[in-house]
Amino acid sequence: MLCDQYPDRPRSGDFAKLKAGNSIAADPGVTFVIVEDSLLGLEHIVLNLPAGQPRHEDWAAAVDLDEIASLTRVSPEGARTWTPDPDPEARA
Repeated sequence: MLCDQYPDRPRSGDFAKLKAGNSIAADPGVTFVIVEDSLLGLEHIVLNLPAGQPRHEDWAAAVDLDEIASLTRVSPEGARTWTPDPDPEARA
C-alpha cells in the first residue's frame, strides 16, 4: 500500500532496523525488509528477512511502528535513511 500523502511512512520494500528491546527480541543491527505496511492509524508492520538470509522463506514477524529505529528506501534517485514518525497526523 502506497501512502503518497505521507512519504516518510514505511512502504513495502523498505529496509528497517529495530530499536533495542523490541517485541521480537531482534538484534538492533539486523536489517529486515518490510513486506506489508499498514494504513495510517493501524501501526503493525510485517517484516521478513532480506533475500539470501537463512530462514528467509519461512520467517516473518509483525512489529509496531514505534519499534522501528530507522528506515531505508532505495529508489532510482538513490537511497535515503530516516527515523519514522509514528504519528504524522499529530504534526498536521
